[in-house]
Amino acid sequence: MGPLQGIAAVALLAAACAAQACAVPGDGTALRRALLKVKYLAETEAWERAAMKTAPVQYVLSLDTPLRHRGRCYWPIEARSGGELWHRFFATAGGERVLVAGRQGKLLTLDDWRKSGR
Repeated sequence: MGPLQGIAAVALLAAACAAQACAVPGDGTALRRALLKVKYLAETEAWERAAMKTAPVQYVLSLDTPLRHRGRCYWPIEARSGGELWHRFFATAGGERVLVAGRQGKLLTLDDWRKSGR
C-alpha cells in the first residue's frame, strides 16, 4: 500500500469512528424535540418575531456534523434569517441539554449565554 492509500484508509477509518460515536437516533422524533427545544427558547422566539418582519426564518439541523462534548452527542442547530446566521446551538437528542456557540466557537451553557448578553 502506498502513502496515498494509507492516508485514504486512515481518513475512512476516522470517518467511520466518528459516525459510530454519534449515531442518528431512532426515527427522528428525538431530533425533532431537540429542534423544537431551541425554537421555543424565549430568546429564540423573540428573535424570530423580529426577524420575520424582514426575511424568512429557518432552523437547520445538521445530521452529518454532530459534536461529542463531555461524553454526550450534540446536534448542531442553526437559527437563520435571510441567509444570515443568528446563532448556532447544539442540543442533545431530545433536547435535554442545549449549548450555544459563543465568540470564537466557545461552547456556552444556556445560562452563561444569557448572562453574556448574547
